[in-house]
Amino acid sequence: MPVRLKYILAFRSLHIIMPKIRVFILLSFMILSLQACVQHAPAQAEDSILYTAAEQTGSYLKVLEGKKTALVANHTSTVAAVHLADTLLSLGVKLVKVFSPEHGFRGTADAGAHVEDAIDQQSGLPVISLYGTHKKPTEKDLEGVDIILFDIQDVGVRFYTYISTLSYVMEAAAAKDIPVIVLDRPNPNGFYIDGPVMEDCCTSFVGLHPVPIVYGMTIGEYAQMVNGEGWLADLAK
Repeated sequence: MPVRLKYILAFRSLHIIMPKIRVFILLSFMILSLQACVQHAPAQAEDSILYTAAEQTGSYLKVLEGKKTALVANHTSTVAAVHLADTLLSLGVKLVKVFSPEHGFRGTADAGAHVEDAIDQQSGLPVISLYGTHKKPTEKDLEGVDIILFDIQDVGVRFYTYISTLSYVMEAAAAKDIPVIVLDRPNPNGFYIDGPVMEDCCTSFVGLHPVPIVYGMTIGEYAQMVNGEGWLADLAK
């Protein structure tokens, strides 16, 4: 039987799945769009403000209170012009470590380049690479972690490795009953679906799941699909 997460909570709505394996919480905070001047003038693009889930700190800080938090992030993980890690530390969150994807935590590594574990010079946090010796967090990596926060901007195409990193983080967290919060962001290619579907015989880290090249979902929606379709590996094997 494939691993599946027990509870999925989506912003403003609740969807409960009742499998037999493990308890796991996934919060996918959907984007709120606020538009100004709608009563007195035609809507203009420059009048629209999109607040990413990371910026809606009031929606998830309570969940992090008193918990040793790990952050899966890169250079796109920002609140305004400030990195989410620095924002969380300034707000008193117990941020204990960072997991970094391809290109590294601060986005300084080349595409495909091996990324080493390190200490982030700006925050002092230990950074565990998920694009070096291993791509899935190990049990040791997750020691001392109560909850995982995932926030990475994606572009909605399957060969971007961030959705593969997300899937592996979900698998590892499910095995340890560690909740994961996915902070959603807009998908610039979310308005259409295109391209062939990945075949099972061809899967790799640049294409883990049977989805088309352009899959038309936000990264939070993608996480819900991976869980709901039972695509997490059977960690009991």
